[in-house]
Amino acid sequence: MFEQYQKTFTSYSGTDMVCSINVPNVGPVVFGELSQISYSVYREKVPVRTLGRISMKGYTRGMRTITGILGFTTFDESIVYRCLKDIKDAGYRMLMDEMPQFDVTISMANEFGAKSKMSIYGVSTYTEGMVMSVDDIMTQNVYEFYARDIDPIQRTNEERKVKHSTQGGVVLL
Repeated sequence: MFEQYQKTFTSYSGTDMVCSINVPNVGPVVFGELSQISYSVYREKVPVRTLGRISMKGYTRGMRTITGILGFTTFDESIVYRCLKDIKDAGYRMLMDEMPQFDVTISMANEFGAKSKMSIYGVSTYTEGMVMSVDDIMTQNVYEFYARDIDPIQRTNEERKVKHSTQGGVVLL
């Protein structure tokens, strides 16, 4: 019975996360510039109605759409050129929506030793925007994307041991 109170939960701040983008035939590229990422999953569901019943019988499950936003702090070069160095070296100008589909992996680790990761697969951007202003402290590129699949956040390290201190607190080992 006491075991249910020993389970610990941890969280991460933005500074605990590292993003890498894996472009096919290029490999993973770590991006410290990713300052925000958001996603949403939408699945069509329609009520099923039958003759002789007022209420619905159930739901159909339709197509699933994964979409989101990637926000990058802009420094002196587009992130496209960091991903596809060969394109830049050849002198071609390329926008984000011309990139091949790529995967985004976010690795997390906090000061307590907790580790997790999350992956978004088959990312393809469809809008690109940039904000520059004398009122803003930084310049940012924002990309809306569709994705084929997603692995929600999950722990990647072993379950840590919990020790209860004599002062009544919990110590993570």
